[in-house]
Amino acid sequence: MIGNKRKVEVMLKISKQLLLASIFVCLAFGLLYGNPISSIQLVGNFSGITCDPEDTDNDMTPLGNHEWVKLKFIDEPGAPPDTIDFKFTMNHDYYPEHWGWSFVYGWGIAKLAQSTSNIVAALPDSGYHYFHFNDSTFVYSLERPSGKIFGSVLSKGSDETPDGTTITLRNYEDNIIGTFNEFTDSLYFFTHLPPSVYSLQASAEGYNDTTITNINFTEGDSLQIDITLYVKTAVTISSATCERRDSEIILSWSTGNDCAGIGFNIYRGEKSTYSKMEKRNLNPIYGKPEYGFLDVCEDRYSDYYYYIVEADEINGVKYGPIKASGLMPNASSSLGQNYPNPFNPSTTVPYTIGETREPQEVTISFFDVSGKMISRNELGNKTAGDYMFTWNPSMSEKGKIPSGVYYCKLTIGKTIYSRKMILIR
Repeated sequence: MIGNKRKVEVMLKISKQLLLASIFVCLAFGLLYGNPISSIQLVGNFSGITCDPEDTDNDMTPLGNHEWVKLKFIDEPGAPPDTIDFKFTMNHDYYPEHWGWSFVYGWGIAKLAQSTSNIVAALPDSGYHYFHFNDSTFVYSLERPSGKIFGSVLSKGSDETPDGTTITLRNYEDNIIGTFNEFTDSLYFFTHLPPSVYSLQASAEGYNDTTITNINFTEGDSLQIDITLYVKTAVTISSATCERRDSEIILSWSTGNDCAGIGFNIYRGEKSTYSKMEKRNLNPIYGKPEYGFLDVCEDRYSDYYYYIVEADEINGVKYGPIKASGLMPNASSSLGQNYPNPFNPSTTVPYTIGETREPQEVTISFFDVSGKMISRNELGNKTAGDYMFTWNPSMSEKGKIPSGVYYCKLTIGKTIYSRKMILIR
């Protein structure tokens, strides 16, 4: 009880001393300079921090009357330490000033001095800090952001972290924010993170790098992101086949070694140039050791080329090009014999249009033995299939025609077919 009372008395004494120091600072400015201070600038081995709305170099955020804040990233350990020094300005003329810092309480008071000596101090800890400053009381403090990203790192099929694993955290500008490689268990963590868009990369010798991007992070978030590392295997595709079935193309391939956990992507193009191909699958294709992929093609008569590419590995195996030849059009168009034959008063003419790339224009005409046209019928564009046409000579524009031999001429595209038929009255 007596000890606690003594601590309270000491804290009250310190608070009174700080208040008196703040008053002294304000008075000292007036006595030494005679003019009000227009702004304060914090400088060091980083870009300057100013707290003056009229200052074109101002990059602090106002929090209220005389209150300012600046988010600052302090270098990683091992790099030259970041330092800071106060400068007071009147009309943008800067005077180096001493400053004080309390590592215990995390705040300080800028101390005005006439001396031109520059007392420089290293900033505590690495990572992100919020700098708070009040330009009326000259009190400054540091505050750490509260965001955290953490999780486990395990190898596929194991409950252990691979030896030598390193986790690298980057911000949206691809700057390295921190690294983590001192695992006492399988957990990693990055703390004191402000809002940003981050990415994580996990790497270990003998394993494929794993990268997680577009981690949208807001103030105070605590995100758990677990990572699985896959053993890097020297992939060999021992064989690959391609089968075409109408509008479908089936790719099959096999690997010559144990590729458990290795996936593949499929790329397709109308030319054999890999850089101009498009990816056909949404997710990597896994198998062991047999793999397969079914692709749907828009034009069954066109040739397509494929590459089988190891997924998630920049320098992974690329197998190809594999050519899937287009189907050949079926040229079995024909004109069948009319029935009945001889006929009266009408007859049916069957015909077939074979497989073609495009619909064919079809015309059917009838002639007598002298070559004189009796009738002509344009049947329009028709696709592959079996068709029939019924001809009644009495309905032709020539009216009733006599018995005799007549000829049917069928035109499909640029090909002409003909048949002889007999009319009996």
